[in-house]
Amino acid sequence: MAYYSLENNENKDKEDLFGDDGKAGKKRKLKKILAATALVIIALGGLFYYKTASIFNKISTRGDGLFSGLFKSEDDLKGVSEGRTNLLLLGMRGSNMPGGSMLADTIMIVSIKPNENKVAMVSIPRDLYVEIPGHGTRKINAANSLGEGAGRGKGMELMQQVVQNITGLPIHYVATANFQAMREIVNTLGGVVVHLDKPFSEGSQFVEGNECGGVFSLPAGDVKLNGDQALCYSRARYGSSDFDRARRQQDVLIAIKDKAFSLGTLTDFNKVNDIANTVGDNVRTTMAAWEMQKFFGLYQKLDNPGVIHKVIDNNPESGLLYSTTVDTPDGASYALLPKGGNFDKIKELCQNIFNEQAVQSIAPPQNGYAHVEEPKTPEDVKKLQKNSNANGNKNSNANANANKNSNGNSNKNSNSNSNSNKNKNSNKNSNKNDNKKKD
Repeated sequence: MAYYSLENNENKDKEDLFGDDGKAGKKRKLKKILAATALVIIALGGLFYYKTASIFNKISTRGDGLFSGLFKSEDDLKGVSEGRTNLLLLGMRGSNMPGGSMLADTIMIVSIKPNENKVAMVSIPRDLYVEIPGHGTRKINAANSLGEGAGRGKGMELMQQVVQNITGLPIHYVATANFQAMREIVNTLGGVVVHLDKPFSEGSQFVEGNECGGVFSLPAGDVKLNGDQALCYSRARYGSSDFDRARRQQDVLIAIKDKAFSLGTLTDFNKVNDIANTVGDNVRTTMAAWEMQKFFGLYQKLDNPGVIHKVIDNNPESGLLYSTTVDTPDGASYALLPKGGNFDKIKELCQNIFNEQAVQSIAPPQNGYAHVEEPKTPEDVKKLQKNSNANGNKNSNANANANKNSNGNSNKNSNSNSNSNKNKNSNKNSNKNDNKKKD
């Protein structure tokens, strides 16, 4: 009588599946699965590497690719061996946009001290009047536009040279980003959060053209901004000042950095991919591709670093600049000049920004940076020019009076000395005659 044993059937299935030796067959199959998985991972890694290399090469003004950095370390980055790397960030409207598309309205130095886990951010106002090599004396924000006229990336090189001259710092790298970069990156991140000590409102700057809804306002507290709101918050200045705007830009940049480097973003391939595409279309840098890779790695290693904020401003008491007007081919123009007639104090500040005593002295004012009102209209410029001329005449008269008093006192002292000498000689002769008579 024929019958089937369940146990025999199971053994037969095992032999069919794993061969004569069930355990050995299982190992072979596991190896095949692992090999296939490894190939998929390598393929995806290769695709991601190719994507990253493509993006980095696109935004770099240099030709060195990622492969050239395979045998380099973070110590090969400029400035690392000296303990401090300085990156110049420039923000502008962007190509084909009205209103000075290539003028650098955001000029910010980001210094990193990796061994001390510190970062410093120093903002330079766009209206600072400086010497631009090959172009005479201009507002600093024109340097990028003037340089770009000579070729792609030349604007960054010219701005690098100008900022080095006024700060005394070696600027190791430069990066530019346009409005679209901020808007899209913030939206891809799902928004960023900034803290406002008091409500914020800009009621006039965006009315024409109805930008930012015409009247742009935000409540106090922790506020989540989308891309458009982050851009409007970073651009607004009429209701405050260019200095206050620079400080807000620093806050937004820190918020973007925190969100972009968070675990939730770095593990989301779609977000990383979208950010990479946005960066590729809207960012340019003097870094080589391998330097970008090493720089990001260096920054990621910082453990919640302390950040020092500074905006170089025109505070009448503590600021390093003063407001005035300068004559241009188009008439009088608002400008900022360094106190003392040179950039020595600005150089000292920038070089000592990580010094603890220096940090205590550069804390932002409690009421923001609206120290001296920036002119918003041609009429405001004329008013400032009138005040500047009045102050200039007042100082001139004061100097004239001082010279007059000085000359008067000098003549008076001279006559007094002359009379004194005359009397002295007279007394001497009198004594001489008396002695002669006595003899």
